[in-house]
Amino acid sequence: MMKVTHDISLFCPVARALECVGDSWTLLILRDAMHGARRFDEFQRGLGIASSMLTRRLERMVSDELLEKRCYQQHPPRHEYHLTAKGQDLAPVILMLYRWGEHHLPIEANGFYLIDRQTREPVDPILYDRHHQRPLAPGDVRLAPGPDATPAVHARVERMHAAFDRGGISDSQPTMATAAGQTADAASDSIND
Repeated sequence: MMKVTHDISLFCPVARALECVGDSWTLLILRDAMHGARRFDEFQRGLGIASSMLTRRLERMVSDELLEKRCYQQHPPRHEYHLTAKGQDLAPVILMLYRWGEHHLPIEANGFYLIDRQTREPVDPILYDRHHQRPLAPGDVRLAPGPDATPAVHARVERMHAAFDRGGISDSQPTMATAAGQTADAASDSIND
């Protein structure tokens, strides 16, 4: 996993987030925890991961406060791993990865699909801006320097804005916003609430 050392990366929430959850095993453990896995053997069986690797990942996730370790048996000691609020806040990331994988990496078999827990109807997660009450597409947002931004951060933001203005974001992005707008009525119950 990468280490955040560059001063610009230190300011970037994406780089900091990847330092915490930037490997596939961590995201897959989170996915399974969000679907009810709690015990070591449930994670191991569901993921096919080696015991030593799973042990290291679970320990790191507890240390990073994504999971909380709870004893459910004293003799011999046995533990469950429960999502913390910090871990639960990654649900939108997992859902958007699901949507991205389904759209960009499809396979013929339909082994899984997302449904609403109560209605059992299929769902299509979207990115939603709570402040402006609308779906968001990547072309709708830009980075801006924060109050503590260094000159290097300001320079990087300026370079990113110039690239964006030259067309660094694909023209296909508005179609994503339009498609997302079709489900805007359901957005108040979206993954961001």
